[in-house]
Amino acid sequence: MIDFSKNVNFLSPTIEVDFNHINSINHKDLLILLEKTYKINKDNIELFNGYSSAIYSLLKFLRLKFCFIYSPCDLEYKKAAENLLYDVRLINRFENLFLPIKDNSLVVFANPSYLDGKYYDLKELFQYWISKNATILIDESLLDFCSESSQINYLDTYEKIYILKDFSKYFSNENLNLATIFSSKKSIEKLRKFEPSSKISSYDTNYLKQSLEDKKFKIISNSINTNNKIELEKIFQKCSYIDFSINSHTNSLLIKLKKINSKEFKTKLSEKGVIIPNCLKYDFIDDSFINIYVKSKSDILKLKKILEIL
Repeated sequence: MIDFSKNVNFLSPTIEVDFNHINSINHKDLLILLEKTYKINKDNIELFNGYSSAIYSLLKFLRLKFCFIYSPCDLEYKKAAENLLYDVRLINRFENLFLPIKDNSLVVFANPSYLDGKYYDLKELFQYWISKNATILIDESLLDFCSESSQINYLDTYEKIYILKDFSKYFSNENLNLATIFSSKKSIEKLRKFEPSSKISSYDTNYLKQSLEDKKFKIISNSINTNNKIELEKIFQKCSYIDFSINSHTNSLLIKLKKINSKEFKTKLSEKGVIIPNCLKYDFIDDSFINIYVKSKSDILKLKKILEIL
């Protein structure tokens, strides 16, 4: 089977740690490394033991009434917000980004986005959110896949901004339970009061440290992912069942089908030994869409031959 359903980077950083003999690393050392890598002061960073943990911890801490999620987005945000009794409103970012929000609400925006991998210029939205005194949560977990700018500059001018990064997807480890939140020094100090002093495993700390120290990884990974994504786009353009694909800045493609629905298309591929994700669980996605993640050149060539005979 050829598996295009895994949303992690198909390339991996160089890891030379013997995980049977892991040395304990001071979290301050990791904070310093994150500071150098992402050009943000270590006092503006808090560590969490995983993506879900970061989302739940932040939403518990904020305790706001309304949560506006620009969707489709990772479903963990909606789940966490509903469980924590937020009044959740979804905004279809494919149709209209500038729908009204309520004053003093929480807004969640992934940039680049999930499924379609689009990077957005958020200047106008930031102006609107700030005018509504909103608390702004930007998910930049996929930003490392591209060369676009982070929103960290807003931390100097607006205190109610939080930037979340999950490292498992880019650094190709589904079991890496380490995420960060960037915010103002004052906000991080308040958030940290509600966090346990020891919550990150030595395994995760060592893995991320080694990943960040592999200076060649981002250059090589992004170059290969970009080239392979272009190849994927080309072969889908020639497929009779494909209408169009949305321009992506990450390792994900969202593809519009024609003359067939997603279930039928998935079945046809599965019969030929190809697995693709099920994106119907996401908000504002219907059965005319599929998504797929970038893989190796050899897997893409195999997919090309299969698509040619469908």
